[in-house]
Amino acid sequence: MTIGPWISWVLLVGPAVVVAPWAAASLLVHLRLRLKGVHVVAKCDHAYRLNGVHVCAYRYVDHADRSHYSSSRRPYPLPRPEPGAAVDVVYDPRRPGRSRTLSELRRPVPWAGVSIGSYAFAQLVCGLVGGAQLYTGMFGH
Repeated sequence: MTIGPWISWVLLVGPAVVVAPWAAASLLVHLRLRLKGVHVVAKCDHAYRLNGVHVCAYRYVDHADRSHYSSSRRPYPLPRPEPGAAVDVVYDPRRPGRSRTLSELRRPVPWAGVSIGSYAFAQLVCGLVGGAQLYTGMFGH
């Protein structure tokens, strides 16, 4: 038994298998917040740019008057929130520390377009390499 076909299969389906659990969990959180989240107005503590992405760190108070601190990492449309500005946030009433900004929840999926494009490109390259290895390994070319 050779290991070549196993390596080919891992390349062929590996990225999808590795990313699928994280993507499913992220999507479930996103949908739960959209359906059952509680809207509050948070305060932007500070905003900065990190690797081409605008980060807004915000603080909000839940229904039990507990303060929570979180951040939003996404390409904001201009103008981005300034420190001290109000930010619309939705939090999970069962897990009040879990929140997203309202602008993040307006997207149909929780992933930014760049990450989806990067993943699709990586999957395509791995699929082509894995498929070519399987083809040459199976047919002796």
